[in-house]
Amino acid sequence: MRRLITLIFFLAPLLLSAQFRTGGKQIISIDYMQGSIFEHKEQISHLITEHPWGVRLVLNQKTNGSKPWHARYNYPDIGLTAVYINYDNEILGSTFSIIPHYQFYLTRNKEKPGQFAYKIGLGLAYNSEKYDRETNNKNNVLSTDLSAGVLFELLYQYKITDHLGLYSSVSMTHFSNAAWKKPNSGINVFSLNIGLRYYLDPEPVEYKVLEEDEILNKAIGYTVSIAGGAHEAVRINTGTDPFFVVSAFVDKTLNQKSKLGLGLEWFYSESLKNFKEEDYFLSEGEDPDFNRIGLALSHELVVNEFSIISQAGYYVYDPYGVFDPIYLRLGLRRYFGDHFFGSVSVKSHAAKAEAGEFAIGYRLK
Repeated sequence: MRRLITLIFFLAPLLLSAQFRTGGKQIISIDYMQGSIFEHKEQISHLITEHPWGVRLVLNQKTNGSKPWHARYNYPDIGLTAVYINYDNEILGSTFSIIPHYQFYLTRNKEKPGQFAYKIGLGLAYNSEKYDRETNNKNNVLSTDLSAGVLFELLYQYKITDHLGLYSSVSMTHFSNAAWKKPNSGINVFSLNIGLRYYLDPEPVEYKVLEEDEILNKAIGYTVSIAGGAHEAVRINTGTDPFFVVSAFVDKTLNQKSKLGLGLEWFYSESLKNFKEEDYFLSEGEDPDFNRIGLALSHELVVNEFSIISQAGYYVYDPYGVFDPIYLRLGLRRYFGDHFFGSVSVKSHAAKAEAGEFAIGYRLK
């Protein structure tokens, strides 16, 4: 998890540095939030006793078309959301998070005072209370001080004067340590939010449209990557074990926004050693098979130097069958030049996280 946190800290400044190169106007917002914890597992029902509440401070910077991707995505905002959530529950305590985000607009007419938009973000959170076998063993959702924070939000904003605006939204904020340590049921807070926006510069944005680079023959690309990390994937108090992933994908660029791919992956996870005593076919002294092989479909949503990766795979070789045969991956990739990239992602089986992965890779096109 420390490696995952380090990579998030590495990616966040890069995202924010891109923000302040957009040349757009800045907006500060503050809102009040109140909601409920979603019972995604029966095991967390004892924790849903009150309605969480909190406050958020948001910094947005508008894009103005100074880069081709601005117009491609209808001139989104790039920003930072600081979130404080109080669960009104002494077992859970409170969470404070910093989440870099993109805000994409659904309204095409930028001159309208009222705008619909949605926001997505990935960041870092601090939890005041965590699982402890002796003092807080009822907290089965968070077991580490630090965790990843994910934000999804649908909002409506209305500008009432040159400097002031109102907005309301519905959001889902998720916190999890990506199975670095058990227990890790994770927590999902669905909330209603209402707040004020302050426009630092009242002058309207002068939007530009730059010519896009031509995609020649919608090219085929080849990607290889090596990922790794550590997790406590199976049982509480079994310890954190390393894992490694080697992936090879072939993809086709569909347009300026999307790439679709197919790949083969090899997984090595020492956490499967905890099932050695259940494998009655092993000879004395024989080690269990820690290997798995999967076939995966991949989609890459290209924003700028950042991409959002979503993948779904199926294990064609999995001798233990500890996890469901279908796996999912959602992550953020950052390109360095035309070929090299780094990424951070979460691999899961349905709603159960197996590991937080961080990878380096090379794409040949």
